[in-house]
Amino acid sequence: MSFLKPQYLFRPSQAARRLLHTWRNPPADSVVVKLPWGLPLRIDTTEAIGRSIWRLGLHDLVVSEALWRLVPAGGLALDVGANIGSLTGLMALRAGPRGQVLAFEPHPDVFSDLAHNVSLLAGDGRLAPIRVFAAAVSAVSGGAYLRSGDSFTVNRGTAHLTDEPELALPIQAVTLDEVLAGGTAAVAKIDVECKEMLVLQGAEESLRQGRIRHLVYEAYDDESRRARDFLDGFGYRVYSLGRSLAGLLLSDADEQPRLPTYESPNYLATREPEAAREALRRRGWRVLSSAV
Repeated sequence: MSFLKPQYLFRPSQAARRLLHTWRNPPADSVVVKLPWGLPLRIDTTEAIGRSIWRLGLHDLVVSEALWRLVPAGGLALDVGANIGSLTGLMALRAGPRGQVLAFEPHPDVFSDLAHNVSLLAGDGRLAPIRVFAAAVSAVSGGAYLRSGDSFTVNRGTAHLTDEPELALPIQAVTLDEVLAGGTAAVAKIDVECKEMLVLQGAEESLRQGRIRHLVYEAYDDESRRARDFLDGFGYRVYSLGRSLAGLLLSDADEQPRLPTYESPNYLATREPEAAREALRRRGWRVLSSAV
């Protein structure tokens, strides 16, 4: 176990918790923890995302930091593939009471956890109103199918859309063009298990008009190249998001993000590259700061 991680170096209290956790097993069922930005979250420590939060204090450090810096006060933020809602709450905190967050999670069991975690935030006057949708975001709206996959029990972030109804759950899908209905989103976070192109195809009108200012999305290999070319055609500048111990690293989209092997590659597409670079260039980890 190495403590040369930003989650420990910039947040020593988490390092102390991690040492304590080495001598006692995590709870066998769910437990409510407090995230670095002060909001409660119920997690399952037997599952990958919950285990990551139990050990490191949060999940997806790079994405968390990027959203912390990009979501503006009073803005609309979209959490596409919200899972249990750790980033939903972060965006609501950053958007503030004059903003709004829309969170989408299609798997019924995970959606139940998302809805519960959003209920834990009720009455916190610092937060934007949050609306949760038991739906996938895709290229077309209507009926769709969701496959959990063999590894779902150990990683509940692996459910994905499929064209094969066998062994799949019938669900509903919406498009971002339909959701926005001519409105503007400051930030959209997209994590949908290699189906990012479906989300983008369902947002063509919004992208064409620049009505989604920044997109932070996970993508691998061919999918990342397809997404980059697609977004470039709508006037977006695409960067890869990496990190060092000292903070975020912003690179050209065709460069492999500098990341530990256990972290997924994520990208930023923006219609405002100068503003995005200014927001992300400062060293340090705001989401791990005691000032948070």
